[in-house]
Amino acid sequence: MSGLRRMIIIAAAILIGAILLLFVCAVVIAATSNIEQSGTVIRLIRDLVIIFLGLEGILIVLSLAILILQIARLINLLQTEVKPILENTQQTVKTAQTTVEFVSANLTQPVVRLSGFLAGSSVVLREVFGLRKAIRRTAAQAKPEKEGTK
Repeated sequence: MSGLRRMIIIAAAILIGAILLLFVCAVVIAATSNIEQSGTVIRLIRDLVIIFLGLEGILIVLSLAILILQIARLINLLQTEVKPILENTQQTVKTAQTTVEFVSANLTQPVVRLSGFLAGSSVVLREVFGLRKAIRRTAAQAKPEKEGTK
């Protein structure tokens, strides 16, 4: 693609350079020679400029045609390559979302409930055993006092 672009730039530069050269030649001829004699030369230069402008118009039309073809290729690429990739990505995201919901409902929530139950049970057992220890301590403290009072 860069070769075609380089050719277009070179062709445009040549056309612009030729038009400027013809303009400069016309100005020099008009300034240095007789108006009668320079009229035919200026008409010839005018005709050459018209031909060069016609060639430049053809070059512009060809460039637009190439641009339209490239845009058509881009649209085709988007429809055939990018659109299926986006659809597959959306499907994958939906599958992942469904998997997360399933794991959350069937694994995470029961584990959290079990963990909460075990935590609550351990607190209850600790309190129950703590009460027994407290009762034993108070009973042990109460026995020496009773022995001491007898």
